Amino acid sequence: MRIALLTSQCVPEQDSITRECLDLLVSWGVHVDARHAIGNAELGDVSVEHDLYLLVSPSPAVVSLASGLAALGTRCLNAPEMVRICRDRIRTVMMLSSAEVSAPRTWVIGSAADLIEPLRGGPVVLRAADVSRSTGTKVLWNVDEVIDLPLIAGETIAQEIHPNDQRAYRVYRIGSQTFAVKRPFWTAFPRGTREEPVSVTEEMRDVADRVASMFKSELFGLDLVGAEGRLHVVEVHPFPRLSGVPDAALRLADYIYARGMETAEEVRR
Repeated sequence: MRIALLTSQCVPEQDSITRECLDLLVSWGVHVDARHAIGNAELGDVSVEHDLYLLVSPSPAVVSLASGLAALGTRCLNAPEMVRICRDRIRTVMMLSSAEVSAPRTWVIGSAADLIEPLRGGPVVLRAADVSRSTGTKVLWNVDEVIDLPLIAGETIAQEIHPNDQRAYRVYRIGSQTFAVKRPFWTAFPRGTREEPVSVTEEMRDVADRVASMFKSELFGLDLVGAEGRLHVVEVHPFPRLSGVPDAALRLADYIYARGMETAEEVRR
């Protein structure tokens, strides 16, 4: 069985769940190409050479390359269209709403003046509409802060927050399994903070099921916040880090191996 990673960056040589997962796959007899599709690929020579492709980079060029391979008949573990949608927070929020998945009230902001009305209802957090342009988040607490706000560059969204009723989680889906970890306040998540595993609630499982059905995917992560007694999705990660999941590398490798074997069997038929 041959598996390839579609990525714009080299996989870390050590101390990463991805590396540990790939090492496990190799030890099980899988040929893993961790550098496929990066560098100076000649597009006219690109062909389907692997049983399964893993799209692990949100780079527009890599996503486009994955779409081209999909058109040639290849199987991607996570579909290029899902990655493309998740890069666009505006489109993601709209799709979540159509699937009856709760998300914070969200406004598209073109200028500082557009923030006045949303702020009348309470604090909001500013985020880039394009995930790849994201440089962090900024919380605005009242209308007075709009006066000194720098001009907004690029498409931006504002999302309501409820600081007095705030919980934050990341929920992971690997195949039919769902996991959850507790996180700090989602607008201030310091690098290196340890994520603490928690029990998966029925509400978390229902949200994950709805997102899985919406994207037709079995591998993703969700950033959730609790507000006003219910959970809201604020981000969808099409290839999650799985930080805090017990035996994450083994679970991921097992899932990838099973999907790869399914594809190989289909080809042999």
